Amino acid sequence: MRSPIFALLLLTLLASSSTAAPRRQSEAEAAMARVVRTFDDVFTGDAAMAQPERIAAAIARLPPHAPAADMPVLAVGGSGWQAIFDREARRAAAVLTARHHGPALILSNTAAQARSGTLASRETVRLALAGLGRRARADDTVIVYLASHGGESANIQMDAPGLDFADLTAADLAAALDKAGLRRRIIIVSACFGASWFPALASPTTIMIAAAAPDRTSFGCDDSRELTLFGETLLAELAKPQSLAAAFAAAQARIAAEERRLKVTPSRPAAQVGRDMQALWNEGR
Repeated sequence: MRSPIFALLLLTLLASSSTAAPRRQSEAEAAMARVVRTFDDVFTGDAAMAQPERIAAAIARLPPHAPAADMPVLAVGGSGWQAIFDREARRAAAVLTARHHGPALILSNTAAQARSGTLASRETVRLALAGLGRRARADDTVIVYLASHGGESANIQMDAPGLDFADLTAADLAAALDKAGLRRRIIIVSACFGASWFPALASPTTIMIAAAAPDRTSFGCDDSRELTLFGETLLAELAKPQSLAAAFAAAQARIAAEERRLKVTPSRPAAQVGRDMQALWNEGR
């Protein structure tokens, strides 16, 4: 997976060179340039300072607590250098709220979110989970969907033009969930090396799903696609009336077939299910 910072530097070099021969931008590079331009009139410092108030307001706007079967969703589009992660976070929120009937909160690093919405950072994830924890009951299950560029150290990028937030790590997320009292959780990591998050978050009351093994990259994380390969495939299966186990197994098979067609190294999506979550994992919808 190419670094978004590298791609931005490449675009800058191409734009500033007067002697180099003209070169047609790739679709992905052109899309990144469009994303960068959307931040031209955004005062990102003000946006970051406004986040605690915006998160509190977003939590207050969530509908009243529904039955225990309903599961709140926190969907996070971490890297704003491409629009794909915002799209995937929004699709995940739509699919998961339709499936489990809970409210959704979206954190995403886009220009629109910077102007008036909730951004994605380590601190906003903590604030959002704390807010969800205050309205939760002891037996509630929260769903966290993370979409971004991932690293081998169980981390994902949380950044955008003008927004240089620290990466979110698996340890950060585990601490935020535990402090919020959210013990029952489904965590989906749509990022390279996603299964590297399992050790820090594993518990008897946690379901983990990841786009790739701890030493593997996932595919399709640029704006030439609507969603990443993993996100597109898993969310399509989750939209069907089947168990989480069946949805994941079907997504695994479809992703493996597509990777064989593309002749790329298999990403090996993975899942880990805590012993107290087996019934939920196998429950039909």
